[in-house]
Amino acid sequence: MKTTLALTLGLLSLSAYAQSFLPRVGGETFQQVAEVTGTQVGDYFGYSVAVSGNTLVVGAPNAPDDVCGNCGAAYVYTAPDGDWAGLTQVATLTPPAGQSIPGGFGYPVAISGDTIAVGGVNPAGEAITYVYVDPAGNATATGELTTTVESGGQINGIAIDGGTVAVSMPYASIGTQRAAGSVFVYVEPLGGWANMTQTAQLAFKGVEDIDFFGASVGVSGRYIAVGATQVKVGGLEQGAAYLFVEPAAGWSGAQLPTTEFEASNGTRKAAFGASISVSGDTVAIGAPDETVGSSQDKGAVYMFTRPSTGWPTTMTETAELTAGTGGSVLGWSVALSGQTLVAGAPFEHAYQGFAYVFSEPSGGWQNGAQGKQIAASDGAANDYFGYSVSFSGGMIAAGAIGWPGGNPLSEDGAAYVFGESSQ
Repeated sequence: MKTTLALTLGLLSLSAYAQSFLPRVGGETFQQVAEVTGTQVGDYFGYSVAVSGNTLVVGAPNAPDDVCGNCGAAYVYTAPDGDWAGLTQVATLTPPAGQSIPGGFGYPVAISGDTIAVGGVNPAGEAITYVYVDPAGNATATGELTTTVESGGQINGIAIDGGTVAVSMPYASIGTQRAAGSVFVYVEPLGGWANMTQTAQLAFKGVEDIDFFGASVGVSGRYIAVGATQVKVGGLEQGAAYLFVEPAAGWSGAQLPTTEFEASNGTRKAAFGASISVSGDTVAIGAPDETVGSSQDKGAVYMFTRPSTGWPTTMTETAELTAGTGGSVLGWSVALSGQTLVAGAPFEHAYQGFAYVFSEPSGGWQNGAQGKQIAASDGAANDYFGYSVSFSGGMIAAGAIGWPGGNPLSEDGAAYVFGESSQ
């Protein structure tokens, strides 16, 4: 399971108060167990986060370095013996020597087991994904993943599950269609990760200019799900998402989707597909600009569960999840694992931000506002907590790129870890 961030929509600035919540989801309570912070103003530390086992990875795409000034970095932390209170930084991942384009490295990060993938650009300015296996110190990449076609700009999302990596580039051109978007799939060779080009390329029919296919990407087992935020549905620019099922022969060549996901009540420019996550036979799709009731940009997360008859060609949601009286661009980020969904709402309460934890009822996902809030213990206005989220093994990670928001001269960014508690 992996999730990715939404396309950047811009940041605003207001003021609010700080709160902290300990939600009960089913019989579980999540409480904050760790916090790590950036060291430089404007790092965007926490722009992306990924958690797996006892390891946390935090992307800071504007972090300073000795290569090109602000090329970005990704930081790797481990919790010794599962003790998150003792979270320790074990590696700093940075672009290779020769890069001259600021920003981008660490824009997306992903982890599965001991394998970490970080998006960036190479010295020639081409989009590239760097793969690291159990890195320590100032590690160099084990493999560099490139494409055989013009990439058309930055990597927006990376998803990894076992030996499969999916990389999304929503600004890529398809023929004469600009920013139509594309997703590239890489399968780990028998000898382990090494420099390689894509194994497969994902696309969909009816490509048009600025579809932003690849605004988000998620992978779980044989499934890869892809968001396309500006696809027209019913003549309106609502956004859609697509499910690809791995062929019996494996990921290779050009692949078309099995299913197109649409919101039954979608509205124009809802950004449906801005975030996406897959776990088992369920797909969670964020629509952070969705209108809920009379509230514009309140946001929603749509759940799609595989019917007993199999995935249809076109499918509307199994359930729509909202945040009740709260929520502001809910679904900006999503992470699904098993029966638990985490969704970020980073613009809520004057951009302090919250995340919402939803638990699947015994009868399956249902419409409603069942989510419970979690927030940073030191949260303040303009923190943007929930800008990124990840969930694995009962641990939630959330990024807050504006921390400490109460001090605009020191917006270093932070990342938080929440764990289950018996309290």
